[in-house]
Amino acid sequence: MIKIILIMFLLCSIVYARNPKLQKKTGTVSFVTSQNVYLKFESTNGIEKNDTVYFERNGKILPAVSVRFISSKSCAGEKIGVLDIKVGDQIFAWVENGGEDSTNNTAGMEKDSNLIQSNNKIIKAPRKSITRERSNFWGSFNANSFSNYANYTTSVGLQRWSYSLNMNADKIGGSPFYFSNYMNLTYLSNEWRDVRSNVFNKLKIFDLALGYNNYGYNIWFGRHINYSVSNVGPIDGLQVEKKIGDFAVGAIGGSRPDFYSMGVNSKYLEYGGYINRTDTINSGTMQNTVALFEQTYENKTDRRFLYFQHNNNIAANFNLFASTEIDLYKVQNFIGSGDFSLTSLFFMAQYTPIRSISVNLSYDARRSVVYYQTFKSFIDSLFSNELRQGYRLGFFLRPITGMFINLTGGYSYQKGDIRPSRNYSVSVTQADIPLLLISANVAFNRVFNNYQDGSIYSITLSKFIPLNITTFSLGFSNITYNFGSMAPSLNQKDVTVQVNTRVFYSLFFNMYYEGDFEGTTTYGRFMSGFNYRF
Repeated sequence: MIKIILIMFLLCSIVYARNPKLQKKTGTVSFVTSQNVYLKFESTNGIEKNDTVYFERNGKILPAVSVRFISSKSCAGEKIGVLDIKVGDQIFAWVENGGEDSTNNTAGMEKDSNLIQSNNKIIKAPRKSITRERSNFWGSFNANSFSNYANYTTSVGLQRWSYSLNMNADKIGGSPFYFSNYMNLTYLSNEWRDVRSNVFNKLKIFDLALGYNNYGYNIWFGRHINYSVSNVGPIDGLQVEKKIGDFAVGAIGGSRPDFYSMGVNSKYLEYGGYINRTDTINSGTMQNTVALFEQTYENKTDRRFLYFQHNNNIAANFNLFASTEIDLYKVQNFIGSGDFSLTSLFFMAQYTPIRSISVNLSYDARRSVVYYQTFKSFIDSLFSNELRQGYRLGFFLRPITGMFINLTGGYSYQKGDIRPSRNYSVSVTQADIPLLLISANVAFNRVFNNYQDGSIYSITLSKFIPLNITTFSLGFSNITYNFGSMAPSLNQKDVTVQVNTRVFYSLFFNMYYEGDFEGTTTYGRFMSGFNYRF
């Protein structure tokens, strides 16, 4: 069945394959939330919905964001895969020649049929209105294989298969209905019998919902993550949102997925509501959301909490995101009562005074979430629930063209720690080295915490071929960790080889190998797979 799907995707790619003349459009990551990554360009001309934006990490050029929303100088979209995208990261998109605004490029103006001469001045003639049909159906399919092995006799090699499908449909048949879906099937090679007997043993559905958007109403039915209250996670049931001026009022009723199987479980009923307000100030926006939720297990209160979320970019070159959860219920001596205790507090601020410098700061404080009915045995052993706190500071610098420097530092602690956890890293990338025409990245990372003290040195070389969007990367790293008296120290050498290439217009292939050499012992990991976007 899987082979048939791949063959169909290959045939579709051949039919729609094309080889446009491409040019590189660069920008930066301006803001990151749990739902979207926000990107800033000098101009977004040539970038369209569902286009892929790339970024370079450790000398490797990888797909980063799938574009969903576009304005004149910025766009936003969903992160691709599990890449760690940070504010200040340099990103780029490939657009067809002509995507640049011709008013900003005097070279070749005489060839533009939309430009006319008047009194020896070049002015722009009005463009004819062009209606471009856009697809209302998009998504992606991923198929990957992961293998590992070691050279000692008792080693048991493992192979893991992973398939994911993401489908979205907007304005189905011209109606106000839309559809969203994301699911993942992952299993080890020796677990195929379990998959054949019942695919839901390994298939996890994170989103499967039918929506309706009209007359100011936004309604979802099925399993869906509401981005206005994303911390709640997937919800099985009915969600209704109504826009009233600058406000949006929402009500939610349904259940949480099963903690272990991600299946539908009516024992985990939950309900709540939220109010969201969006304000436009100068050229920026500010959003505030307040939500109240009651989560139950077998009709008994499991958790009751208040949630607040804020984000704004109303100050020039400054972005701020903050969220907090406050628990309103607790159980003591088997008796439930009201409460008002901070469970989590998070904020992230990013300031970009000029294009070549960016500073970001985040603070994260949280306690373990307590579900009084679901995990009674865990609560019995939870004598204290201390607040864990952490800070993270980062700098992005571009001192000269083609050079990027990232400096980050983190500090976290919890009561009872022998010593706080600290880490810092330095990463320097030089793109398009003259004569060699390759990119190089040198990085250093240092970690200190209760049980380890370690450092990692690495260097990665990569070659990018824009014609078919292919990246070849070769990396080497030296890892040293000391574990005190608990275990012997670790001294390991790593070699990595990675290839990412576009097979056809919408079909991508990736291959990754990592070899770990520790004395006479060798560990190996190999991953390969396809990604098809439609």
